[in-house]
Amino acid sequence: MTPISSSLLSTTRRPPFWGRRVVDSSELEIGVISRYVNKNALFRGQWGFRKGEMSQPEYEAYLERLAEPMFEDMVLQAMGEGWLEPAVVYGYWPVASDKNDLIVFDPASGAERFRFNFPRQMGAGSRHLCIADFFRPRYADPTGQEQTWFPQAAWENGARDVLAAQVVTMGRKVSEVAQALFQSDAYQDYLYLHGFSVEMAEALAEYWHKRIRQQLDIAQDDATNLQELFRQGYQGSRYSFGYPACPRLEDQRYLQDLLQWQEIGVELSEEYQLHPEQSTSAIVVHHPAAKYFNL
Repeated sequence: MTPISSSLLSTTRRPPFWGRRVVDSSELEIGVISRYVNKNALFRGQWGFRKGEMSQPEYEAYLERLAEPMFEDMVLQAMGEGWLEPAVVYGYWPVASDKNDLIVFDPASGAERFRFNFPRQMGAGSRHLCIADFFRPRYADPTGQEQTWFPQAAWENGARDVLAAQVVTMGRKVSEVAQALFQSDAYQDYLYLHGFSVEMAEALAEYWHKRIRQQLDIAQDDATNLQELFRQGYQGSRYSFGYPACPRLEDQRYLQDLLQWQEIGVELSEEYQLHPEQSTSAIVVHHPAAKYFNL
């Protein structure tokens, strides 16, 4: 099978820097992040505003009357009371594919740091996809001017592409506030706050993914409609471990090694879950054919 990376990708993307960075808090405004909340997931999935027997216009009016004011109030409370503490660490690393492996190189020394081993679709009629296919192979011929801006040692060791990665969190304070509500038997308030904080973490992940696309100069084709954006209306994909294309949660260890997310208060449990709960991590793939797929 011809790798997707060699058949479709003409050039890789030049990152603005190599390695990790902690985002300054001034770049993470609650009001801006809230614009990226998937309100369908929040109102229906988290808060339980069901359509039932209502017509679509009736349901939309129902949400406008009840859910929207609640959402707007929570955004204002979060801004005024400070119980959301958004933080982001992200970065870029030189990589190359080797069959089902994605090799991650150290930008400074050029040494191989580790390999992600991704599963491949095997079902009859499938495209036999694997995330590693979306990256250029090790020692592939240059397709542009990559050799002039790639870290020299990594290039000589076979790196030919760029991997972005990110971790975002809404901090520990909101978990403490939610737990206090639960312990005081304010269960409805607890559910509303918990759902809001989880979806705000997802909104921050969506927002920072957009920033990465802007930095890689692939955001020009982003959907202008938020609902289309939520349906992957952009180039590439953001893959989180534990989902179908990259199911091994234990690979979170590699992301922790790259991002050093302890600096923003995120921890990895023995079960490879992120804490606080209002946190999410991902690798960001810029290949134009990279979309979500099942194994």
